Amino acid sequence: MQNAPAVLHVGWMPRAVAALDRAGARVTCVTAPADAAAARAAGAATVVVPQPANVEGVLAGLARDGLALTDYDVICSVLEFCLVPAAVLADLAGRSSTAGRTLGMRDKYLQKRLVRDAGVPTAACDVLESLDALEPHTTDFPKVLKPLDGGGARHTYVLTDEKSAQECLARAAIGGKGPWLLEEFIEGTEFQVDGLVRDGEIKVLSVSRYLQNLIEVHEGGLVAHVALPPAEYSELYAEIRSVADASFKALGYVDGPFHLEVFQEAAGGRIVFGECAARVGGGRTDDVVELAFGVNLRDEWARAVLGRPTAVLTPPSHAADAVFGGMNLPGPAGRVRSMPSLDEVLARPGVVRATFDINPGKVMPDVTDASHLRAGLAVVHGADDREVAVRMRRLADWFAGRVEVEPPGTV
Repeated sequence: MQNAPAVLHVGWMPRAVAALDRAGARVTCVTAPADAAAARAAGAATVVVPQPANVEGVLAGLARDGLALTDYDVICSVLEFCLVPAAVLADLAGRSSTAGRTLGMRDKYLQKRLVRDAGVPTAACDVLESLDALEPHTTDFPKVLKPLDGGGARHTYVLTDEKSAQECLARAAIGGKGPWLLEEFIEGTEFQVDGLVRDGEIKVLSVSRYLQNLIEVHEGGLVAHVALPPAEYSELYAEIRSVADASFKALGYVDGPFHLEVFQEAAGGRIVFGECAARVGGGRTDDVVELAFGVNLRDEWARAVLGRPTAVLTPPSHAADAVFGGMNLPGPAGRVRSMPSLDEVLARPGVVRATFDINPGKVMPDVTDASHLRAGLAVVHGADDREVAVRMRRLADWFAGRVEVEPPGTV
């Protein structure tokens, strides 16, 4: 590989491009038209296509620009919906043979089948080609219905009985085309698990407890997680590490960052595999892990895709003086008339970092639709995980109460 490797990154992600730039790579981004200017401003070359996740479109875009896959030493992505397309393109270029394994880290049904076959506890599930295949009067409730290619709990529903199933099926028919995954409902606490695996060995492990399970976002639940100190939660860390290690072996995932969801069952406390992605977690997960454990997962991702050794030579220790967590900033849906300033948010107790996704004049999405919809993001610290959770809830209430939107129907 050259001293300055040529990298084709599928999709636009500022932090990924910055990490590759710090690693000395020459980056070309496959971007949608709306992201091209930002990518160029960050110093990346661009290949502009209608949809970066479409393999045919990427190949056509390269050809239009007189480029070829073989012009690049590395073809990769950190974006959920671009992971498999990037792996397919890398395989076509002869740069890897990872598309099959990457698919296992993406498709929810395949994941569960592979880890279940390896003896890892996970929810029983079936694939429904269409919603017509679900017969509520013969279904054993509760169940979870979700799109096979979904993310962020969008179009994901808990079916508690025949009546709720009928209501959710009507909503699902509007929001998605299928196929669908119908899976067993796991009663318990949801955890976000982030870290790094290299050469098949887990090098970094951060276990975060959600303040509320993600699926509760549809009922107005707060999307927030707190990274737990390993010393205080040593048994939990050991159990989750065991499940993660067995899962990665079953999925053939040996190099790169991971974002894993697990549940701890309410009855018995068993750790159950939920789903896993071959990427850094969303929101400000990278900030939380860096503040809590001193590891920059973006830089570690760049080292992995460039074939370089990890900088994590010994197990990282947790920060001794604080606990950190990341959260969405919520608000009412509508066109924003006024909202707190960034300085006001940063002045709230425990807030160490914050960014906005919206500003006055922009439309605030309905945050109950999916877990990635928000007014912004914040990283909060405290003396322990209990204090962080209290500060997060107070910040969410304060912020949402200060966002004013235009009345419905206002132009």
